Order: sequence, then C-alpha cells, then structure tokens
Amino acid sequence: MTINGIEITAEEFAYDGCHKIYLLEDDNDKYDAIKTGYSKIFPISELEHTYQMSCPLRFINTWDLKSIVPQCETAVFKD
Repeated sequence: MTINGIEITAEEFAYDGCHKIYLLEDDNDKYDAIKTGYSKIFPISELEHTYQMSCPLRFINTWDLKSIVPQCETAVFKD
C-alpha cells in the first residue's frame, strides 16, 4: 500500500477514535501504543476506511511522529 506516494510497511495502526492515526512499524511501537492508552490496535487493511470515517482534523503519522498525511490534508491510498 502507498499513501500519497509513500510506501507503507506497517501491518497495524493505533487510532484514538477521532482523528489521530499512528502506524505501528514493529512490536515496540505496538507495546508503546498500548502502554500509552491505545487499547485497540487495528490491522492495516482497515486503515483507509478508518481514515475516511475520521473527523476532518485527521492525520496519519508513524508512531515516532514521521508525518505521512499532515493534519487536514487529503490522503490518496493505492494498493
């Protein structure tokens, strides 16, 4: 999958239920996300739908805060 031309290798993501989406690249990211309060981790296959259903303030970052889709910008998903 690519998002805005950036290849995504993460297999899971954390989501706050509103607009914060964080790609989890490995088990350490997943552990940190759970420890931080993201109790539900989602498979990457749900990312596009989750993004489309999120509020307009949405963004996609890696867990270490690399911006994939800046806040309020449009994401273009390709398989």
